[in-house]
Amino acid sequence: MKIYTSRITMMADEIARHLMDEKAVEVTSEEISEFRLDLESVLRSYVDTERRIHEEAQELISRRGLDFTQLGRIKREVARKYNFALGDDAIDWITDQMIEMLYHTTHVEEVWADNNDIRRITRPILIKHTSLDDELDAEVRKRIKNLSEGSMAWDVKYQQVLEDVKRRKGL
Repeated sequence: MKIYTSRITMMADEIARHLMDEKAVEVTSEEISEFRLDLESVLRSYVDTERRIHEEAQELISRRGLDFTQLGRIKREVARKYNFALGDDAIDWITDQMIEMLYHTTHVEEVWADNNDIRRITRPILIKHTSLDDELDAEVRKRIKNLSEGSMAWDVKYQQVLEDVKRRKGL
């Protein structure tokens, strides 16, 4: 699961629109833009924290002299230290942060829905926007299907095609 910073505004807009359309929250017309910014801040905070955890994990691997194949395990250890969720658990973590923000922001007049309804509204939107990695992977694999997976040539070509696809999609 990955959140691309170029899609954060779009995600926040869609979440805000759905929360208001479903009457889960009440936001005055003057506060809508600030409400969207609050949602964006939750998403940006997630991206920033994930980046810091990744950097800290890389530093730990280097300091301990470990193989970089341990990166995922070390990232999970660091994330636990910060009470942060990665991977599949990230959607629930982000949703919980958004719920917390809804109750504390001054830009929401009233929260009408319970937490489970808010999760029901926001979760599919987050999944839709974060499943882009799977789509990118499928497109890249389709383009390099003539190469043998696991080979050095495949690895190099995969990265080249992935960067090309991301650039064309504006990611």
